[in-house]
Amino acid sequence: MPNGVDTTELIENMKYINKFRSDLEELNKTWSQLTLLGQLGNTTTDMSRTQNSFNELTKELIAQLSSKTIKKTVNEMTSIAQVTVDIVIRNLFERTADIGFLSTDGEIISFLKNNSYDINAYQLLKLRFKEYTAKYSVYDDIILFDKEGKIVCRLSQDTCEYSNDEIVSMCKTTKDNFIETFKYHDFIPNKQNSLVYSYKVEDEDKSILGYLALSFKFENEMEMIFRNLSKPNSKAVIMLLDIDGKVIASSDSYHIPNGVYFNTDTNSEFKIISFAGRDYIAKTCKTNGYEGFYGLGWLGHIMIPLDSAFKSSSKEIQINKDILSIIMQNEYLFEKKLLAISDKADKIQEELNRTVWNGNINLSSTNTNNQASSFARSILKEIRFTGEKTKILFEQSIQNLNFTIIEALLDDVGFLATLSIYIMDRNLYERANDCRWWALNPRLKKALTYNENIEDLTDILEYINSLYTVYSNILVYDKNKTILAVSNKDNSLVGTKLSQEWADKTLSIKETSKYCVSDFEQSYLYDNSYSYIYNASILHDENDTVVGGIAIVFDSTTQFQAMLKDSLPKDIQDSQMFAMFVEKKNQKIISSTNSAFKIGSKLNIDNDFFELKNNQSMSKIVKIGDVYYIVGCCCSNGYREYKSKDDSYQNDILSFVFIYGGNSGQSILQSFNTNNQHYNYNDGESDYIDIATFYIGNKWIGVDTKDVVESIDIDSLQTPITMDSNHHFKGTILYKENIVSVLDITHFIKNSMFMKDTKDIIIIRYKNSSYDHTIGILADKLGEIISVPKSKISKLDDHLIGAGMLSQSIVIPPKDIKEEQLLTILNIEKISKL
Repeated sequence: MPNGVDTTELIENMKYINKFRSDLEELNKTWSQLTLLGQLGNTTTDMSRTQNSFNELTKELIAQLSSKTIKKTVNEMTSIAQVTVDIVIRNLFERTADIGFLSTDGEIISFLKNNSYDINAYQLLKLRFKEYTAKYSVYDDIILFDKEGKIVCRLSQDTCEYSNDEIVSMCKTTKDNFIETFKYHDFIPNKQNSLVYSYKVEDEDKSILGYLALSFKFENEMEMIFRNLSKPNSKAVIMLLDIDGKVIASSDSYHIPNGVYFNTDTNSEFKIISFAGRDYIAKTCKTNGYEGFYGLGWLGHIMIPLDSAFKSSSKEIQINKDILSIIMQNEYLFEKKLLAISDKADKIQEELNRTVWNGNINLSSTNTNNQASSFARSILKEIRFTGEKTKILFEQSIQNLNFTIIEALLDDVGFLATLSIYIMDRNLYERANDCRWWALNPRLKKALTYNENIEDLTDILEYINSLYTVYSNILVYDKNKTILAVSNKDNSLVGTKLSQEWADKTLSIKETSKYCVSDFEQSYLYDNSYSYIYNASILHDENDTVVGGIAIVFDSTTQFQAMLKDSLPKDIQDSQMFAMFVEKKNQKIISSTNSAFKIGSKLNIDNDFFELKNNQSMSKIVKIGDVYYIVGCCCSNGYREYKSKDDSYQNDILSFVFIYGGNSGQSILQSFNTNNQHYNYNDGESDYIDIATFYIGNKWIGVDTKDVVESIDIDSLQTPITMDSNHHFKGTILYKENIVSVLDITHFIKNSMFMKDTKDIIIIRYKNSSYDHTIGILADKLGEIISVPKSKISKLDDHLIGAGMLSQSIVIPPKDIKEEQLLTILNIEKISKL
């Protein structure tokens, strides 16, 4: 917890925790009253220990509930703030390559060298700028300056003719490959701040001819990012801060406008800050950078009003309790101390049940008819009832705690899947742009149109590939599909002919806005590995005749792996979390961080994942083989015009993120229906006997209360040093300075199922000659103390049941009870002779 943060203040904003605490305070008052009444009623029970145990557990549970609630909220905030800045930085990294490449464009250089700037040349260059922004639609303007700062050509209609902006001098003196500025630019006067990438345009002798500037659609890009990251009905405000902490973009400018300053502390887990008279929980993240690029030091920032930061989710999580118990055993997901809370609650309830049970045994062995005894029984009944209410309240809160963790995991995988598909869509948008823009290269067009300077093609492709390293190869082929040049040093492909279907499709494209993508398939162009190959047709230098094509071989294995790994937490173990991209149409895996899921193979998983529509996501727990996974999935939605409804290329990709849950059947306890049964007789009979009941396995067992001494915790058992584990003798206990043997009679009771969580030892007295002796019997659960008319106890005949049976009698249930499970009374004498 950050220094100076008052946890109490945070808990006050967690309504369901406050309700839990309030309910427990009411129960605590009841416990105090019952303790006093128990003393007055001589129940021989001291509830102060139980009450103190519940109070201590309450503190521990509230601490865990609040801690996990805070952690869930902060993790969500951290993810959003981190992605906000990292997605921007990834995008802007591509822009640094754009300005470097475009500043070497032959048409721009020729225009600047021809100082006349005639209208025809101006219109042709402006048309080229328009073609560029049609491909790279992240820009809203391209501005070309001469070396004095005069604007000689621009895409927009702005009338500014000359610039005194500092970028001119910055471009002139820079040793870097680009200049990045976010500020007011005098050549973009209609914007208070604009994001511009600029660089010098040089002649072959490195003399400066002018300067080129690209104006990025900053506001538009941030709107898209905020729209994708904002949740419906959320009061969170997502922001981008500059290096000084000033808000430069806000998801809700009416709530927190641009120009406001916030603390830039990125080291704190979170902060509590005040803004405009309201308290907020806030998180700030610096960028992780991309390929060594960190931009201008911008920060991702998010703030949520405290009074709405910890609202319980409206989602209802449906999860099988057996599956939940499997996942809860995964210590990577559930800390041991969380599991210990549930164990402690069970332990306290067991002690309470034992106390009440023993209290009733004590009353039965003294006087069951006087008024004081009746009052004492009522108190014990109320104690048990209050204990059950407390238990239910704890169970609900522990369930809330478990569901908070599960919900956080489901949210995490869903968010990470969404993040990875956003990264992919934006990345492949660039690939579709690259092939179309490079197909417009005048030197490529002239070479294929006039079949001249073919030898120069290799140099052009090598230069492009040196700047854009995400491609393993770039090829140019003629209208006969013969490869003329490649960027790869291995030029053995030159002169060979392409036979792929995508080459034919590419050569049929006559529009510069269209492109063609291969299926995700193995190709000799990519060392017989799986890849996408992006293509665009190259048109005649003077008309729309197709003269060839350009193919860019995407380095799919490396790049998709990087995208997936960049979307996963850095400190994660591969065995605990992995991710993959899968084609929706055929369920083909195109990349996976888990080597067990092979590229090119089919992902066999629930079909509803493959029914997701664009930009839809889903998180659920699934079983693959014998393993349970917490799975998040998101369907691609494209980026800008890429894969939009107007794009002829459609190929939906699903991103999956898996968290290992556990193996089916892993340490699952067998479940039995052992809810406490009870008989109420209203037959008007006066001759009753009190029966102490308990469960052995799934069998309901009874013993006359006069034969019962007490129930004690199994922790008192001293096991023998060596003994056959199947033997019924299980050890001894020291009880009131006497050694008592303890037996497990499970194997002597027909159809009784074995349970692993035996909790009690029932100490029974029996007569041996003229002396009273005691023996202990292991019991899995204590039942009720019931009063049964003697007429309803049916004795079993020894000659029918045999000498080996330990049953003595069967209790006939009341007429209104239809029990599949009858109460069996044990034969103490037979047990003593085992």
